[in-house]
Amino acid sequence: MTTPDTAASTDRALARRAGLGDRAAFEELFARHFVRTYRFALRMLDHDEQLAEDVAQEAWIKVWRALPDFRGDSAVQTWLFSVVTRQAYDARRRRRPLAVDDEILEPLAQRRRGIDGEPSAQGDPERSAMAGELWQTLTVALGELPWRQRASWQLYELEGLSYDEIAQVLDTTPGSVRGQLHRARRTLAIRMEQWR
Repeated sequence: MTTPDTAASTDRALARRAGLGDRAAFEELFARHFVRTYRFALRMLDHDEQLAEDVAQEAWIKVWRALPDFRGDSAVQTWLFSVVTRQAYDARRRRRPLAVDDEILEPLAQRRRGIDGEPSAQGDPERSAMAGELWQTLTVALGELPWRQRASWQLYELEGLSYDEIAQVLDTTPGSVRGQLHRARRTLAIRMEQWR
């Protein structure tokens, strides 16, 4: 079984090898982390699959180019999320906001767990419907959070990063991350009150 420390040291070794031009090492790093980075971009970009795919691919191109200069000051996954965060933020800034209506929200309940983390309740239609409604409410609530609150919440709750790692990703302090998480949780608690 791979422990988080073992995985982090293995990621560093892969990053060093990839930085020296080892394509197999880069492919392994990509295989380990692409789904998580894509899933994060997807959530940060309001489930726009095409835009999230473009952002994730651009981020990984930047990663490939920057690997020779990666010093390992942070964990590889933290650095990867930093690159994706910047790409997603830039893409979101360039995009005009869209009005949200039922046609956009309805497919959110149909997403697969492997991409956006939606719970699955297959086999029980009532539980499946409830899970879909819960996920839809959470998705809408997350979409209304300010950018840093949403990023902090998703990196902590869904990706399992620490306050220090999130602070590195968002180029801020752990105290600021705590504040962002507190505000995000408070807002989400109000929005999700009907599910208590």
